[in-house]
Amino acid sequence: MLRSSGAASRLRTAFIHSLTTTMFLTVHYLEAEDPEVAPPPDTTFVETVTVSSTRSERAIKDTPGQIDVIDADEITELGYTNVADLVRFTPGVYVDGDLTRLGTSGFNIRGIGGNRVLTQIDGVPTAEQFDFGPFAVTQYSLDLDTLKSVEIVRSAGSALYGSDALGGVVSLVTRGPRSYLGDQPQYLGLRLGFDGRAEEVSESLVYARGGDRWQGSFVATHRDGQELDNQGDIETEDRARTAPNPIDRQQANVLLKLGRDSETGSRIELTVEVFDSESETEVLSDRAPASPFSSAVLDSDAVDTQQRVRVSLEHSLVLASPIVDSLIWRAYAQDADTDQATSSVRFGRLGQSDREGLLSFEQESYGFEAEARKALDNAGNKSLTYGLQLRRDRFDGLRGRIETVTATGAPVPTTLTFPTKYFPKSDVDELGLFIQSELAFAEGQLRLIPGLRYDSFELDPDENDTTFLDGNPGQATPVAIDDDALSPKLGAVLALNDTLSAFAQYARGFRAPPMSAVNNGFTNPAGGYRTLPNAELQPETSDNFEIGLRGSFSRGSFSVTVFDNRYDDFIETVFLGFNPAVFLVEFQPQNIQKVAISGFEVAADLLLGDAWRLRTAFSDTEGVNVTEDEPLESIAPPRWVTGLRYTPGNRWGLEGTITSVQSKDADELPADSTQFQTPAYEVFDLAAWVTLTNHLRLQLSAWNLTDEAYWQWTYARGQSQGSSTLDRYTSSGRSFGLQMRAQF
Repeated sequence: MLRSSGAASRLRTAFIHSLTTTMFLTVHYLEAEDPEVAPPPDTTFVETVTVSSTRSERAIKDTPGQIDVIDADEITELGYTNVADLVRFTPGVYVDGDLTRLGTSGFNIRGIGGNRVLTQIDGVPTAEQFDFGPFAVTQYSLDLDTLKSVEIVRSAGSALYGSDALGGVVSLVTRGPRSYLGDQPQYLGLRLGFDGRAEEVSESLVYARGGDRWQGSFVATHRDGQELDNQGDIETEDRARTAPNPIDRQQANVLLKLGRDSETGSRIELTVEVFDSESETEVLSDRAPASPFSSAVLDSDAVDTQQRVRVSLEHSLVLASPIVDSLIWRAYAQDADTDQATSSVRFGRLGQSDREGLLSFEQESYGFEAEARKALDNAGNKSLTYGLQLRRDRFDGLRGRIETVTATGAPVPTTLTFPTKYFPKSDVDELGLFIQSELAFAEGQLRLIPGLRYDSFELDPDENDTTFLDGNPGQATPVAIDDDALSPKLGAVLALNDTLSAFAQYARGFRAPPMSAVNNGFTNPAGGYRTLPNAELQPETSDNFEIGLRGSFSRGSFSVTVFDNRYDDFIETVFLGFNPAVFLVEFQPQNIQKVAISGFEVAADLLLGDAWRLRTAFSDTEGVNVTEDEPLESIAPPRWVTGLRYTPGNRWGLEGTITSVQSKDADELPADSTQFQTPAYEVFDLAAWVTLTNHLRLQLSAWNLTDEAYWQWTYARGQSQGSSTLDRYTSSGRSFGLQMRAQF
C-alpha cells in the first residue's frame, strides 16, 4: 500500500472535488447547443498534434498514453528562458539539477530521471548524464530560442526508442527554414533579452532564405549571465555562506539548416549545430579551516565547460511501393565534451600549496535510423510502422590533479594515482528493430496500437587502458558484455462520442547496464575506500500501465490519467563493508531495487469567452522502494499549477500563473532519513506581451511576485534537515525579465 500524508490527501480530495465540479459545468457549457450563437473563429480551440508517441503525426486525443506538447508560441509569449520554465504546465515532469553551480542536469518524469529518461534533439540522443563524487555531466545543452516544439512521453518509450527510454521520452525539435519563412522569400529576426534571476543578458540572430526547392536558416544565440539568485543572506567567504557563490556564465548556440524539396514531395535536410558554454565560479563556500583529515582551503575556483557538435542528415521520401508509402532515414555524428577544472590554494603540513584538478567526460556518437510507414487499407483504418536503429557511442574520461608547494614548486605527496579514470575507454553498440501497427474498428471508434521492439547491445571496453588500470591496482580486468531485450507495447483508444475518449496502455521498458557501472573503478587509499566493477549486472526493466479519459471540445480540452509503474533491477551503488584483505571499505553497483510508482495527473485547457483562457495541471505521485519497504525519495510532492490568460485582441495579452506545491513530509521519506523536508509554498508569476508594430514585439516576465522563500524538492534533495546552510538551496526571489523581438 502506497503511503500518503494527511495534508497531501486533503489537498487531493479538495482538488478532485473542485475539478470534478468545474469539468462537469464546463462540459455542459462547452457543448450547450445554441444555433444562433457560435464561437468566433479566433476563439476556437485547436487540437494539438504529436509525433513522438506513435512515430506518426496524430492528434493527442487519438493517442494512447499521456503526451505533452510545448510549442514555440508558448515559449515566446511566456518568456521561457530555461528548461525549468519549459515544463511548468506539464504534470508529473520536473528537472533535476544543482542551483549552486552546475545547473540543470536532466528531466525527471514521474519520479524517474537521469539516463532512465531518453532526451533527444531532432531525433539525436543527447550525451549521457554521468555523476561520480564531485563530477557531474548534464544531459541538457540547448538554447530554448532554437526550439520549434517539445514533446514529452510520460511512460516507457522502449518499444519505439529502445534503451534509456525506461521512464519516458523528451523530444526537442529545433526550428528550420520553413518555420521562419512561411510564404516569404526571406526572414530576419533579432532578439534582445534580460533575465533578472541570473542577471542574464541574451541575444539571438535568425536569418532564413529560400524558395520552392531550396531553403536555409541560420540561428545564433548568446547568453551572458551570473549566478542564479536565491534567498540566502549570509555572505561570509566560508562554508557558512548561504548567498550564491559568484559565477560568470557564457553560452553560445549556433544552428544551421539547409533543406531541399523535390517535386514528388520528398525532402532532404542537413543540420549542423554547435553548443558551447563556460561557467567560472569563485567557490567561496569551499573555504574552510584545516581538519584532522584535510588541509585548510584558503581559496577555491572552478571553470566548467561544455561543448557539443552535431551533424545530421535527414531524408523523407514518398514512395509508391507495395511495402512502403513513406520512408524517413537519418544519419548523425555528435561529439560532446565536458570539462570541470578546479584551482585551490591550501595550507597543510608542508605549508601553502597550489592544487589544480581536472575532470573530463567525452562521448562520441554515431547513428543511423530508418522508419517506414505503410497503409494497409484505403480507408486509413490500418497502417504499419517499422524500422531500425543503429548506434555506436565511444566513451572516455579522465581525472587529473597536480599539487605543488607554493614556495618551492615541489610536488605534494599523495596516495592517489594521477591521472586516473572512473571507467576504461569503452565502445557501446546498439541495434534496434521495431514494428508497430495501428488498427481501427467499429468505424474508427476503437483504435488499437500494438508494438514490439527488439534491442541488442554490446559493451566493448579497452582492456589495455593503462590509465584506468594504473589508477585502480588490484581490480579485475575490464570485461565485455552483450545482451538483448524485447519491449512490447499495447495501446487502445475508445471514442465514447464526438468529444470524449478513453485510453489505456501497457508499455514495457528496459535500460542496458551503463558502461560506467559494469567496469566501475576508483581507489582512494587515503580515504579508505574503493568502488568495484560488476560484470553480472542485468538490464533494468519496467512494466508501465496507464488509463485515462480525455475531452476535446470546440472551446477546450481536458485529460485525467491514472498510472501504475513497476521497475525491477534498478542499478544502485551499495555498501559492501570492510575488506580486510586490502584494508579498504568497498562499494559496488548492483541490481537491488524493485520500485513501484503510481499516481494520477489532471490537465485542462479551456477558452472562457472571447478573451479568457484557463489552464490548470495537477500531479500527485507516490513511490515505494519495494526492496526496502520504504518510500522512494526521488518523488516530488504534489503540484498544482493554474494559469489565467487574457488576450482582448491580437495586439497584447497577459497571463498570471499560480504554482502551489505541497510539503515533503516525514512519512514520505524512509524512516531513518535525515533529508530536509521542504515546506509547502505558492509562487505567483506574471507574463505580458505586446505587439508594437508588425515588426516589433515586447515580452515582460515577473517571477515570484510575492518574494516567497521556497525550496524545490528536485534541487534541495540531498540536504540534511538540520543543516545551517539550507538557504543556499532556495530558489530566486522576486525577479523580472524583458525580451524584445524584431522580425523583417
